[in-house]
Amino acid sequence: MTLAQLQVFVAAAKAGSFTRAAENIGLTQSAISQMINSLEKELGVALFHRSRNGITTTSIGERMLQHTREILQITACMAEEASSARGFSSGTLRIASIPSMASRILPGLLGAFRKKYPAVEITLFEGKNDEIHHWLSHSVVDIGITVFPEKELQTIPLIQENLMVILPQSDPLHDQPHLSFDQIEERCFIMQKDTCYKSILLENSIHPKATIEVRDPSTIVSMVQEGIGVSIMPELSVPLTTAKVRMIPLNPSITRQMFIAVRNWQTISPLTAEFALHCQKYVEES
Repeated sequence: MTLAQLQVFVAAAKAGSFTRAAENIGLTQSAISQMINSLEKELGVALFHRSRNGITTTSIGERMLQHTREILQITACMAEEASSARGFSSGTLRIASIPSMASRILPGLLGAFRKKYPAVEITLFEGKNDEIHHWLSHSVVDIGITVFPEKELQTIPLIQENLMVILPQSDPLHDQPHLSFDQIEERCFIMQKDTCYKSILLENSIHPKATIEVRDPSTIVSMVQEGIGVSIMPELSVPLTTAKVRMIPLNPSITRQMFIAVRNWQTISPLTAEFALHCQKYVEES
């Protein structure tokens, strides 16, 4: 088997169609089919189910896909190390992040990294914790920024944020320096639809009664602005351009820790390691 076959295999699985894969990577549909057929013949297994609606990986194809991503990751590491030895850095870096980090910290962090390494191609995946953990374990991404990382992942702490009470500016409690949950527990709560975030509240014996669940933090803030209810949110989840709301710390305070996560620090590429160090330095200096 060749690296070209493996790259085509990954492209076809991602596209869900030989035709779309051909368009994405600049080959003909016939060439894609021939390379996949040749790879299946060499391995002695069917990698895809074929139908009029496209292609999906077989059970063995899914396992082969994970191995293929690992092989391509290793070859990318080799290329990056050789590039680094020649005195410049290039390559592709695939990053996954939870939305709050992606909206508040990551733009500046990535901007600073791109200035340092303009030749590096960066792909950003934004998702929930379980999605990030899946992407890391299946080598879809190189590095992730997450909370409550799974035990199989290797992590280093990155940043700690406070959970804040979000109130309308017109609320009678808007001028308090901090608020206990007892002061607001009878309110209607507009809460973020996030199991990890809910776990933090439960661990701290916070059980909002009347609740509305919303996925988008911006929508939560808009609803608070309209006086529909109040919220408790991680500080970095609150958009910077918020008006007519007040963010007040909880008392006692509740914090949430974010982590940089990888599958194994010993096998990551030099570029991924450099990005991890860059993240730590950027947060320390911010």
